[in-house]
Amino acid sequence: MDSMPYIFAGLVGLASLSVSLLLAMRRLKTSEERIANAVSRKQAQVERIKKAARATLRQARDLRDARRRKAMAEMACEDLEQRLKSAGATDRRIYVLDDRRTQKDQGWLLRVVNIEYGARVNANLTPTALDSWKRGRRFLVWALDEKKAREKVHSRLPENKGFTVMGVESYLG
Repeated sequence: MDSMPYIFAGLVGLASLSVSLLLAMRRLKTSEERIANAVSRKQAQVERIKKAARATLRQARDLRDARRRKAMAEMACEDLEQRLKSAGATDRRIYVLDDRRTQKDQGWLLRVVNIEYGARVNANLTPTALDSWKRGRRFLVWALDEKKAREKVHSRLPENKGFTVMGVESYLG
């Protein structure tokens, strides 16, 4: 009978050991779940980073392509501007002053110049257009003779506003 307290103590010890083991197993299972959850979150984050990296690389490639296309367009614009300047050195445009004519009218090309066009007529004109007035614009006028052609030009482009006829030639076109 003296062994009864020892047996009871052994059983209590065994019970507390099993409860401690059960609690430890629960903690271990909770820790494993947390680790598994952290691993899946990490994997999802890695996938998001990879997706963002692919998008960034694609955007970088698109940006390089856009810059290359921009550089090519700028070079083409510069080339076109150079060709326009070389072609514009001799302005080949003909402005039609008046399209009304009779059977007896002839075509006359009059070169009209206005050096002070910006100050006296229209200051808001582009520099290219102002330059064309300084060099002179060619106008097609239908009239019976050169004198009538000059009169038509002076009625539309008066001398008191700075317009001057610099040359007249017959239009054969």
